[in-house]
Amino acid sequence: MLSPGTAGSARHSGTMQHRAGRAAHRWLHFRDVILVLVGRDYKGRYKNTALGFAWSVISPLLFLLTFYFIFKLVIDLGIPRYATFVFSGVIAWTWFSTSLSQAVLSIPAHPNLVGQPGFPVAALPIVAVTSNLINFMISLPLLLVILAIEGSAPTPALLIGLPLLVATQFVLTLSVAYVVAAINVTFRDTQFILPIILQLGYYVTPIFYDVSRVPRDYRPIFDLNPMVAIITAYRNLLMHGILPDWTMLAGVFAASILLLVLGYRYFQRASHRFLEEL
Repeated sequence: MLSPGTAGSARHSGTMQHRAGRAAHRWLHFRDVILVLVGRDYKGRYKNTALGFAWSVISPLLFLLTFYFIFKLVIDLGIPRYATFVFSGVIAWTWFSTSLSQAVLSIPAHPNLVGQPGFPVAALPIVAVTSNLINFMISLPLLLVILAIEGSAPTPALLIGLPLLVATQFVLTLSVAYVVAAINVTFRDTQFILPIILQLGYYVTPIFYDVSRVPRDYRPIFDLNPMVAIITAYRNLLMHGILPDWTMLAGVFAASILLLVLGYRYFQRASHRFLEEL
């Protein structure tokens, strides 16, 4: 016969195991929903197109050709290996901006999913960011080809630095995605304001020019943009084999984690009103 203390301990242990099992089940369900929706989104995006998945690299490639013609052949900015320089900035910014453009519409675009009992609504912004991460990853081999054409080769530092930079950008992008997705449900003007902000961001981010050319008086404005630090780190890693500045990367990552926590909490609080607003 078990003593009261032993019986109580056994019940407590059983309760903890039950809670752990439920948490694991919710996590697996959350993961499965993301995988299914990412696959559906990615396949549906290029459905009934002649070139299919090739469109994921055609768009940044066209930007590369345009910038190369204007700022290398017509107005030479004097940036070595300009094709690699531009393409690395284009694909990093495209991942960031396109993710936010899709995330801001992720709730109104899926009212049927939001209305389903037990559906993890928080998965929708993750789907937007992850789908565009796939495009970024598909573009990387082309970037390495361009790097080789311009006479360079990736270094072992790429194996260490690239996953860290991708993880940092993923967290940063997702943190902003949660905020804009939640705000847009109540304030629908957000979906019209965001493209303007992203367009302005395109020009205050050194995508087709070098940040070193920015006058010192205006550098503080650029330093507030975390994508400046991330894109610069991508270029240093790819073009020069230089690992990211760990202090800089840790600062951006820590700020992104903090913003992600705050953005997720705001999203969760706002999610209780999503059905009323849709």
